[in-house]
Amino acid sequence: MMTLLMKKDTLTEEETQFYISETVLAIDAIHQLGFIHRDIKPDNLLLDAKGHVKLSDFGLCTGLKKAHRTEFYRNLTHNPPSDFSFQNMNSKRKAETWKKNRRQLAYSTVGTPDYIAPEVFMQTGYNKLCDWWSLGVIMYEMLIGYPPFCSETPQETYRKVMNWKETLVFPPEVPISEKAKDLILRFCIDSENRIGNSGVEEIKGHPFFEGVDWGHIRERPAAIPIGIKSIDDTSNFDDFPESDILQPVPNTTEPDYKSKDWVFLNYTYKRFEGLTQRGSIPTYMKAGKL
Repeated sequence: MMTLLMKKDTLTEEETQFYISETVLAIDAIHQLGFIHRDIKPDNLLLDAKGHVKLSDFGLCTGLKKAHRTEFYRNLTHNPPSDFSFQNMNSKRKAETWKKNRRQLAYSTVGTPDYIAPEVFMQTGYNKLCDWWSLGVIMYEMLIGYPPFCSETPQETYRKVMNWKETLVFPPEVPISEKAKDLILRFCIDSENRIGNSGVEEIKGHPFFEGVDWGHIRERPAAIPIGIKSIDDTSNFDDFPESDILQPVPNTTEPDYKSKDWVFLNYTYKRFEGLTQRGSIPTYMKAGKL
């Protein structure tokens, strides 16, 4: 989804409705399993071969049994304020600057607090509703072209998120329906009043989703078709120059060291218990089928 948003200036409301609807179902599935995702952002919304949404990256996923706190970005409060030149740009300039820096932010170890709910930064605890705030930020980005709190630095973004009542604004030059604007404002509000408090049906019933066939949405054609020529077609993925790949430093103290093992350094993998049982190969994985 990140790549799609970088290629397009904005999505139409029909396209946005499709992707947000499927993401609502994905987030709700996580919540029904008793977890909070905590890292909902375009980078973690993948598109399958048919163009439908698949939610990924459960590295920050945590249980719902207690309120959670975080130390992420806590140091942002101690950094000196930066200039606010970004807020003086018009929507077109903001979108251009955001897209220019977006990929670098995605692969940085620091990341960006653009999609994080304000209560996550506070020490009072938070719950699954923080995922719905993040979805509201993504919806804003789809329709406007950049997230509502984007800035030149994470510190500045953090301050905008915490001051959302003043900083969450819609540029007058970008057309957006009242239904779409209302849903974003229902997502991006204090957690006590956030849509979804009464359950996912409250979200599904919002006027923005009028006409959505929730039970069969994954059976319909995707809003934006994904062109795939073959099972090994990588044209929809980013290209990484050879110079960007760090070469390993030979380790003479380990004689069994294999030349290609360095690729897997710092790689972790956990196979879920339910997937450890051997079974027949799924139909879609058999030769000739995708």
